[in-house]
Amino acid sequence: MPVTEVDEVEYIPRIDRMRPPCLDTAVFGMACFFSFEPRFGITKGIWKTIVGYAGGKYESPTYSNMGDHVQAVMIEYDPSTISYGQLLEIFLRWQKPLSKGASLKGAPNREASHIFVKNEFEKRLAQAAMERYELCSGSSCGALVSVCKSFYEAEDWCQKYFLRTFPIFMKEIQNFYPEEREGVRSTLAARLNGILGQPSLSFNLPENIELYDLSESAVRTLEHLTP
Repeated sequence: MPVTEVDEVEYIPRIDRMRPPCLDTAVFGMACFFSFEPRFGITKGIWKTIVGYAGGKYESPTYSNMGDHVQAVMIEYDPSTISYGQLLEIFLRWQKPLSKGASLKGAPNREASHIFVKNEFEKRLAQAAMERYELCSGSSCGALVSVCKSFYEAEDWCQKYFLRTFPIFMKEIQNFYPEEREGVRSTLAARLNGILGQPSLSFNLPENIELYDLSESAVRTLEHLTP
């Protein structure tokens, strides 16, 4: 019997079915996208994460040859749950402040954090957020603001790095999404990668874990891994 569109929708996990239809995008860059994709993936209001390369002109960046790009994460978020301004505040808490007397002038792009904006409004928000950060922290902000002219998705093996280290959870994803490329771009993958990528697995299980529609063995494994 052929699978209908309704059958396909019902087969994906509930956390993915709950994804709002209208999402906005934002792009942030840091030295290593493996380490900060999980932070976005577990943040409330963020529904999808993709790692890639941004900020340069080189047309075929890869992990081994990024050209003039930096590693970046594109997120899809629900602006009715989390605003762009809130995303900026979260990101700036993660970026590494400049040491006293240091300057970004002349430094390689990859040593800095990056806020890639889409328009003048986002640029003004970013600049205001950086000023607040410096005022409140007493530290110089180590971030650069620039227009996001292009974003190149990284290779499949780069997506959801921490999730890939646990075959049991990759199998759970594959049960819902036979095509790996689709699976690692799901909300379920973003959430699991977010949990598994926390330092020393210090993140508690989310209260809505039942919406992940994981098998009992997968849930037990998560319970064993997290405090």
